[in-house]
Amino acid sequence: MESGFFYPFDTPDQITAAERRQDGLVRDLKQLGGVEVDDRASLIHFNSTCLDMIDRSFTIRGGMSNILALVCTLFGLGGGGFALRMVMPDLLAGKIESPWIVWIMICVLFTVVTCVLFIAKRTIGQEFFTYTHFPIRFNRKTRMIHVFRHKGSGGVLSVPWDQAYFHIGKGTLARSLLDLRGHVMDGDKVIDTFAVGNFFSTREPIQQIWKFIVVYMEQGPQALPKDIHIVKSPNVSLKNQFICATSYCNIFLPIPLIKWVFAALITGMRWVVMKSCREPVWPSEIVAESAIAPDDIYHWGEPEFSGGPVRDARGEWQAIQARNRRLNK
Repeated sequence: MESGFFYPFDTPDQITAAERRQDGLVRDLKQLGGVEVDDRASLIHFNSTCLDMIDRSFTIRGGMSNILALVCTLFGLGGGGFALRMVMPDLLAGKIESPWIVWIMICVLFTVVTCVLFIAKRTIGQEFFTYTHFPIRFNRKTRMIHVFRHKGSGGVLSVPWDQAYFHIGKGTLARSLLDLRGHVMDGDKVIDTFAVGNFFSTREPIQQIWKFIVVYMEQGPQALPKDIHIVKSPNVSLKNQFICATSYCNIFLPIPLIKWVFAALITGMRWVVMKSCREPVWPSEIVAESAIAPDDIYHWGEPEFSGGPVRDARGEWQAIQARNRRLNK
C-alpha cells in the first residue's frame, strides 16, 4: 500500500528482454480488445495535448500510517517524560546508588527518543510540507512521459513514451496490491521506477487504466468512450478530504461504526497534511509544450471535489449518469 512512498518499490536491478516480453503490458490495441477502457478514478487533468494521472500514494496520504505515527510519537514522548519525572528527583538526590539502573534508564530513554525521531522524520519528511500530489503527465504530441517529484533540479523524471517499459507491479509489503508500474531502462538495467494511478487488488483495473492511456497516446482523445469524465480531484478542501477518507475506509474498514470513526480521524489528518503542502508546479518548458488550445473541445472539466459534477462542453451531469449506468451493468 505504501510502496514508492514510505517504502521503495521492490524493483530488480535488471529485467531481461525475455522477462519484458513475458510480463510487459502490450501496446497493440488488438491484443487489448477484451479490456474495457477506463481511468478508474486516476485521471485529474485531460485535454488534446496531454493528460495527468494521480500518483499511487495519493490514496494513503494522511491515512493510518500517519495516525499510528502520531500516536506512537505522543506515547513515546509521554512515556519518556513520565519516566524522567519519576526517576530524576531520586537520581539527583543521590538515592539511586546502583550505576546499572542509571545506565539502563539512559539506554531506554535513548531508544525511545531514537524511535520517536525516526517516526517523526518518516512522517514529517514524507507527508508534511511537500506536495499535495505528484502527477504523472502523458504528452501525446511530444510522446513524452513526465513524472513530478519536486520542483528543484532533477525534480521531474522524463522518459519517451516509446522507451518506457510498463507492467503490473506488486506492493513491497502488501504483495496483493497491484499498480501500473513503469520503468526507465538502459538495455536490461532498470534506471528508475514510477507508478501511475491508483492501486488495486486485482489486475483488471490496472489493465483498464493501461488501455485508457494507450488509446489516448496512440489514437487520440476522440477514440476514447464518450461517457468517461474526470472523477478524481486533488483539491485540498475539507470536503474533498472527507470523500477521499471515506473511500479509503470503504476498502480497508468495512465495519460501519469503526469505518466512520476512522474516516473522521483520517479526514482531519489528510486536511492537516494537505494544508501543509503546496501544489505541484511543472517546469516552464513542460508547461510550454503542454499548452492547451483555447478552442480545445477535449479540455475536460474538473470537479471541485472527487465524484462531484463536471462542467465542460459535453454537459454537466450527462457524462456522470452515462458512465454510472455503464459501470453498474
